Amino acid sequence: MGIETHLAAAQICIQARVPLFLWGGSGIGKTANIEASAPSLGEPLWVIILSIREPSDQGGLPVVRAEWVEMHPPKWAKELIKAGHGIAFWDEFNTSPPAVQNSMLRVVQDGWAGDAKLPENTSHVAAGNPPHLNTGAYHLNAAISNRWCQIDWPVDRLAWCDGMVAGWPTPETRLVPPEWKNRVPSKRGLVASFIRRKDLLYKPPASAAEQGRSWPSPRTWTMAATLSAAAEAAGCEQKSAVTRLLVEGCVGGPAMSEFYTWLVALDLRDPEEYLADPLGCPLPKRQDQIMATLDGVAAASLDTVNHKRKAMVGRYRGAWKVLGRIIKAQGDIGIPAARILAAHMPAEVERDLPEEVLDILPILEAANISFARSA
Repeated sequence: MGIETHLAAAQICIQARVPLFLWGGSGIGKTANIEASAPSLGEPLWVIILSIREPSDQGGLPVVRAEWVEMHPPKWAKELIKAGHGIAFWDEFNTSPPAVQNSMLRVVQDGWAGDAKLPENTSHVAAGNPPHLNTGAYHLNAAISNRWCQIDWPVDRLAWCDGMVAGWPTPETRLVPPEWKNRVPSKRGLVASFIRRKDLLYKPPASAAEQGRSWPSPRTWTMAATLSAAAEAAGCEQKSAVTRLLVEGCVGGPAMSEFYTWLVALDLRDPEEYLADPLGCPLPKRQDQIMATLDGVAAASLDTVNHKRKAMVGRYRGAWKVLGRIIKAQGDIGIPAARILAAHMPAEVERDLPEEVLDILPILEAANISFARSA
């Protein structure tokens, strides 16, 4: 993969607001490429050299007031708050002492710098040198490493030669459209369907060095689903090199390989096709395809973030129509998805369920599925 693939992946991370860690030797252009991309993404950028910072620079400097002590935020945080969005670029991350790295946990995960809350539209990007390339560098601990999508930045010899001769062009920008979050539920359903079949939800590596890189956890699988949705919205389909790089950056190479081996064999339709035509859209044949389809349809129908309540009721009923077709034809293969739908029934639906559900009520009752309404 060339620099274009890695740059597109980095830009997608920034726009999806998923923390990004760039690994590579000194002087290969990690910082320069992010700085060059920021204007085209419409993002102000602050570069913070973490190796010369103290823990209090992230946690806030204490200021004594009349009745309390306030943790005053640093300048970079105040500027991001003033702008309402932007990129905090943490350079030389792992050459800073472990205590300084640990001070970053609340900043990256919860968005707090001292007593100041960073804007939701803040992107965190870090850059570091692998310890084998820098004797002053530390391995990341597991708590820190598991908060980032980690990408190894390439050295593109030919691109560098072209830039030296003809000048460095403005990086091509891969824009993520505003409606990208509409795709998140279906990607979450896809990931959940994979994890039902593979015991890869939480697999921390044994060695400290390996724990400092990407590995699968509930957090990183969620990040992988989010980035898959953003990448697809930006024109990178699920099996593209960009999306593979993003998934690997979240959960690591071995887990990514197993996920894509499973995914390539599925060849699924978009869950939205089933919600648009629940009685007419062709059903898959294989068991693994059916279960993955149902997980995706259930997740998409329960999406309360991107769909108004009135529209959600119709989508919810549509999901039951799909489920009714499958349970009547395939039996209890649809029980896991049925249990999720029943437990999250919108209040507006009451018990006025589609005929397809009434036809399968004996099967649902035999599986101890009750229709408890969600709040």
